[in-house]
Amino acid sequence: MLSSWKSVVVVGFVSYWVYSHQHALKAQLLSKDLPRLYDAGAECSIVKDKHANTRFKFCEDGVVVSPGISIFSCDPGRLKWNTVMGPMIDPNPRGGLWAVHYDSNSVTQGPYRLDLNYFSPNVDFHPLGIEVTPSAEEPRVLVINHKRDGPTIEVFRIYFSSETGMLSLEYENTLQHPSITAPNAISAVSDQAFILSQDHRFTYRLGKPLNMFLPLLETFFALPLGRVNLVEFDTVDGIRKVHTLKSGIPFANGVALSDDSSTLAVASTNRAEVQLYAWNQNSIEYVRAIKVPFGPDNIAFAGDSLLVAGHPHLPSFMAVKKGKTHTSPSWVSSIAPAVFDETGAGEDSWISRVARGARVSDILKSDGSFLTSSSGAFADMDMETMFVVGLMMETASPSVGL
Repeated sequence: MLSSWKSVVVVGFVSYWVYSHQHALKAQLLSKDLPRLYDAGAECSIVKDKHANTRFKFCEDGVVVSPGISIFSCDPGRLKWNTVMGPMIDPNPRGGLWAVHYDSNSVTQGPYRLDLNYFSPNVDFHPLGIEVTPSAEEPRVLVINHKRDGPTIEVFRIYFSSETGMLSLEYENTLQHPSITAPNAISAVSDQAFILSQDHRFTYRLGKPLNMFLPLLETFFALPLGRVNLVEFDTVDGIRKVHTLKSGIPFANGVALSDDSSTLAVASTNRAEVQLYAWNQNSIEYVRAIKVPFGPDNIAFAGDSLLVAGHPHLPSFMAVKKGKTHTSPSWVSSIAPAVFDETGAGEDSWISRVARGARVSDILKSDGSFLTSSSGAFADMDMETMFVVGLMMETASPSVGL
């Protein structure tokens, strides 16, 4: 009798779990009939490094530095050193940051690898999420770095050469804190504060045998163990404070703060949704979640829209990660309020409008033959240009829609 009750409880629990996760399961596990390329009417091309044996590949994230110049975080060793999804085999090959110059019609310079002046060549560099601080006078690049001995955030000052027209970076400081264990994405609040997502509670840095099953269980059962932090720092003294804004997010991934500072958006990969919060300086309040037809990765605001890139077929993505194939589908959508700013003076905030209604539109879709494993999309509004980053692309990286 007892065993039969146990069976009923187990079946009931599994049924409830499947029911409550049905959207996420469909969004990430079911194969989809996608075209080679759908780009919502824009003209798309692949940005390539023409040099042989290029290391401009496996790019995770990108950000606009100034109109006509963007930088990307790339790591050719990602297949052997991936602290988010595994494995963690070889941390020695270094990743890099790359710059691309462009106008509204085409790429004008690059991609070229950025010099990281004064950053020790003996230090691991495995860049993931990147961000540029909003300071106009002394802009800095913040880079999540998954080193072998623990994750850090590297701080670089940006320099622009008037002679060569090229960018370079100068190392300033390394930020680290005991509570920062699984950083994924970063969004600057000011020149001394940023929002940081931490995707997992259990990571592959755990000792054996725990690292063989706990990270997998957390990922594939969508356990709500991710979190979002507000980090206050100083470029000289380092981190001053780490404050948890929200915990209990399954696979907290991309984060973005709206242009009007009313909204904090957080991508929950395992829920196939973007969670929207009202941003109140040092605290947030949940407003709503918007479902997308894929597992969202990085996100970025572009004017009145939120760009969301991600992975519509997890089995294909895992096959690429394991080296069994070279293509995995890509999908980029935009989330926008269903109503415009009715005041006409910017007084009707983004979060108040999207709370009344939202529309989700397809921006780019590919079966993987044109663009593989889209992990991020961001736009240079001044140049009317959008980049889509391919996490597992080996022959070329960001796709640019012109």
